[in-house]
Amino acid sequence: MLPPVFSATRLAMLLLGGASGHIIMNSPAPYNLNMQPLLQVDPISGNTFPFPCHNQYGFTTRTPVEAGGVTLANFTGGGQHGGGSCQFSITYDEPAGGGGWNKSARFKTIYSIIGGCPAVFTDETRNLASVAVDKNMRQDSKHCGNDSGVDCMRQFMVPIPKFLKNGPATFAWTWFNKLGNKEMYMNCAPINITGGTGNEKEMEDLPDIFVANYPNDPEVPNCVTGTSADKVIVNFPNPGKYGLVLEAPVEPVNKPSNYCSQIPDARSLPVFESIPMANQETSPALSTPTLPGESSSTGTATEMRTSEFTSGTPSSVPRLSTTTPPMVLQTTLTTTVTEATSIRLGTACVNKPSDGAVACATQGELICLGESFFGLCNWGWAVPQRVAVGTKCEDGKVVAKRDNSDEERPNGYEWKGREPVQPVLVMEDENGMVWVPIGDGSLESQ
Repeated sequence: MLPPVFSATRLAMLLLGGASGHIIMNSPAPYNLNMQPLLQVDPISGNTFPFPCHNQYGFTTRTPVEAGGVTLANFTGGGQHGGGSCQFSITYDEPAGGGGWNKSARFKTIYSIIGGCPAVFTDETRNLASVAVDKNMRQDSKHCGNDSGVDCMRQFMVPIPKFLKNGPATFAWTWFNKLGNKEMYMNCAPINITGGTGNEKEMEDLPDIFVANYPNDPEVPNCVTGTSADKVIVNFPNPGKYGLVLEAPVEPVNKPSNYCSQIPDARSLPVFESIPMANQETSPALSTPTLPGESSSTGTATEMRTSEFTSGTPSSVPRLSTTTPPMVLQTTLTTTVTEATSIRLGTACVNKPSDGAVACATQGELICLGESFFGLCNWGWAVPQRVAVGTKCEDGKVVAKRDNSDEERPNGYEWKGREPVQPVLVMEDENGMVWVPIGDGSLESQ
């Protein structure tokens, strides 16, 4: 089988590395990803791309999501605006047929990432070069394949709470950019939840998502995270019970009059504290920032200065907590630190959480436990989790299974499957197969 030939337009789009565009979530597959009217890469704004979800709700299938497991959040785009902060949320509200979404729909936060989302840069003033386009001509950049790479588009394994109600729902990603015009991006994906316990109280107790940078609408909160001249990493007012701090929060130098006053001081860091899993007899040691003159509560600890948070190297992008699903909810603590304060992170000093847990060394590392299971290293242990249908664990990544042979792969191309984990759709043949150029040429391997 031979790959199709590039059109002149598509080649031009690929080779214009300076082109920017913005970002969309591609996994779980959002509403109107490949159907008209197409999902656009723009932030939410007024009547053009209204809150919530650009008022889009077209789909053919829902992504299956298992409560108590994780789901992959992945992105396509070329305008990362220095990164920023993201939230992931769930709603059971549904768009009302042809009337679309109600602006009163409640999106409940299940995971917050402060800084480092969806990318971290050695030169944050430049967007990543565009190296590909999807089949709808949306530009794409180099992908990290993890949540810690630098100068590439990150992906995140988002824990799905066990207490969720089974059935149709919507998974949402919201993003507040670090540089340039302060905007709010929002994409929403139709999902179908299974394996949940349906505890409505726990669902109701989750915080609503943070909404800002959406002016001139009386039905939506009207405040801003800063001005276009500011470098801002949003410190979410109520980040919820799961999350990561990948960069230190940054406040605007001169706060505008309509600044979101509910945003906490940048020195007030959320600490996402794990609670033991249901079958765990002994609680894991907790890790909280230690103020001057205090001792750490977790025995052996490593010291990390707050100034290290802003460096561009992977080793200086710390995790205050990394979750290993399935687990019960976490509790968010907040502590205020000064700029000179050292933050102490506890080392792996916890009891084995379950009989099947496997010892591991690197906090947050994804470990393959055969092709069918993976685990995320959390405080020295990785709990086996089954990979999603159509995927396998290989070389520390969950990737799509290949269902064709090497003999069918043309020289110089790598076949990614019909449902790739990172769907960078560069060329698609008449049978719907997707092909991505590899090598060290102008089209970079994904």
